[in-house]
Amino acid sequence: MIASFLANLKGDFQVACTVIHPKSGNVLLENNVNGKIIRLSTGKKATSKLIGWYKAHIEDEFWKLYYQKNQEADQRMAFSEYARYIVDITQSNRNEFSQRGEIKKVERLIKYFGDMALEDIKPSTIQAWQDTYLKTLAPKTVKEYRSTLSVILKFAYNDDLIRKNPLSPVKSPKLPRRVVDIFSNEERDLLLEHSNGQLHNLIQFAFYSGLRAGEIIGLKWENVDLYLNKINVCMRVRKGTIDLPKGDKIRLIDLLPQAKEALLVQRQLTGLSTYIFHSKEGKPYFSETSITQSIQELCKKIGIESGGGLQKMRRTHNTMLKQCGLPLDWILHQMGHETDEVNRNHYTGTITVDVSKIIA
Repeated sequence: MIASFLANLKGDFQVACTVIHPKSGNVLLENNVNGKIIRLSTGKKATSKLIGWYKAHIEDEFWKLYYQKNQEADQRMAFSEYARYIVDITQSNRNEFSQRGEIKKVERLIKYFGDMALEDIKPSTIQAWQDTYLKTLAPKTVKEYRSTLSVILKFAYNDDLIRKNPLSPVKSPKLPRRVVDIFSNEERDLLLEHSNGQLHNLIQFAFYSGLRAGEIIGLKWENVDLYLNKINVCMRVRKGTIDLPKGDKIRLIDLLPQAKEALLVQRQLTGLSTYIFHSKEGKPYFSETSITQSIQELCKKIGIESGGGLQKMRRTHNTMLKQCGLPLDWILHQMGHETDEVNRNHYTGTITVDVSKIIA
């Protein structure tokens, strides 16, 4: 095998020689390979006897070390190759839409880490990457990239490609706590008052159902029981991709009276269609983008400066339910949330309290 390896090398070689490392005192073997001086350490302390032995066997020993070093280099896995491999073998953990997003994140990570060997990625490398990304991306986005990077490095650790996970010592960027933006009661009434047709029905339904945007545009008439006042939330649409609700959590929720009223009016428009809401062309929505644009244009027209869309209406709905003092477990089920932490931090706006009742 070594003979075959040497046969593939090209160029003239000078006679190899031994050198003593000035600090470690180890024997080094030096040779000219393709016009480049290569110096390799034997890892052994220099003695007159050992130097004499190496001088007698210099050629064989140098090429053994050189071959070993190149074999080790060939076995070092590049980040780019391994990252693409991991995102491919883990695709069963994601739906089609999420997989496309994950591939995009991996490719962007590859632009930074490139063909760097996995074992050469140190905590300082991760910190430098994170600081670079924070200059142009929001902390929330950087955390999403960290999640992708974490999966890759955890697999590398479990595959014994790295001895430690370099991501572990690097602190995740802190997310700024912001006041949750919701529509006021007055703004909600203005939106309903100045809208008509399907847009009016959709706005009213969004305010009083709390469904996600993808769940609204993916809702079919067969999913709604107007007699039992129930909605079977079993699918969503994102950029043309149909899949299960977020977290694969199918849920049967209560249809509130105001949301039911919106559907009864909408039934006169699309009752013979499969989907409850559809585009002006009569086709299912590809995404909620055009709906959001219509709502934002309406906000601008009636003087709601903060603007907003279906997501803001969902937050408003959640806050309204909490304002009414409804059971938390029921609210979480309606919203499709596991715990109140996400709900409280991202979906609950300011709740006002009638202090007079406390005094009384």
